[in-house]
Amino acid sequence: HPHRTHTIPPHSLFAMLSGSSPLIIRFVEPSGISCKLRSSHNLEGVQMLHALSLPTVWDGKNKDQLDWKTLVKLSRPGWWLVHVWLYLAPTGQKYHLLTSLTFWLGLAYVLFPLNLLVYGLNDYTDVELDAKNDRKGNFMYGAKCSMEQMKDLPRMITILNVVPVVVLGLVCGRVTMMIVWLVFCSSVNMAYNVEPLRLSSKGPYELPCVVVGFAGVSVFASIVNDLPWAPTGYWAHMCCLVLRTQLWTEFLDYDPDSACGRRTTSTLVGKAWSKALVVMLLVLEGLVTCYFFEDFLMRLFSFTGILAFVGLEIVRGTDDKEKKKAMKAQNALGLSLVFWIWHKGLFAA
Repeated sequence: HPHRTHTIPPHSLFAMLSGSSPLIIRFVEPSGISCKLRSSHNLEGVQMLHALSLPTVWDGKNKDQLDWKTLVKLSRPGWWLVHVWLYLAPTGQKYHLLTSLTFWLGLAYVLFPLNLLVYGLNDYTDVELDAKNDRKGNFMYGAKCSMEQMKDLPRMITILNVVPVVVLGLVCGRVTMMIVWLVFCSSVNMAYNVEPLRLSSKGPYELPCVVVGFAGVSVFASIVNDLPWAPTGYWAHMCCLVLRTQLWTEFLDYDPDSACGRRTTSTLVGKAWSKALVVMLLVLEGLVTCYFFEDFLMRLFSFTGILAFVGLEIVRGTDDKEKKKAMKAQNALGLSLVFWIWHKGLFAA
């Protein structure tokens, strides 16, 4: 009541503030103005984020600052499947891992923080280019950000990767190996994105860099889950998969990359040869699949991929909207295949 004073005994107030449920105390002034006081334990998470200089809201109103929604966009959830595939590869048929905390923490790490490292640094160096790219600004291809927003991104990437890697190292008992792994993968990523090397704009040298970088995800899975490395057939298949995906995405960005003079393998060889190289890699992937893996579904997926690409990109031709649909369909089929491969242990260490 605005005209009465209510006294709460100290021990009762302490008990309420120590409770597990959210507590809101509302004070009403005679003028009708009210304010809320939240218990301190409900602000601990926000205070921790502030201390780490991380966003505190999902969708912020200030367009000059990063929020969690933008960070997730920068990690490109539409491509998370690639890291799922690479992480699960050496763990196939290891059903005991499904009850392991380390396994799930590792999977969570490669989904968001590691993808943010991979794609976030790429977008950090391509702000002006991405501003002119109509495919940007979504969860599939990444966010469109201003230079002001991006200024804090390297620090956030560092925090969101160093902290989980150290924690995972402590949990699995391999701190030194995990730190060495992070330093190596960060170096590969910087070689791809940052001057003086910036191999992403010096095709065709970006291709081996991409293969080594993505291979690091499978190495990470072996380290975290205490497993041997995946077999030779997996590495051969992974190289084909990564290379043809890289060339396909470069082909999708052909026009904006050409307009700004960026030299990728795709802009170096031209549109026709870009398509031809993708087809060659798809065929090679099919041959590798037939040689190393006696599995009907996996072989079927490889050869239908060849037919789909030839039919859509070479015979018929597609616009950007249709390319997005094709990529989403491929992701859906790929996700189904991931679980089948894991169940059969085709890539298992």
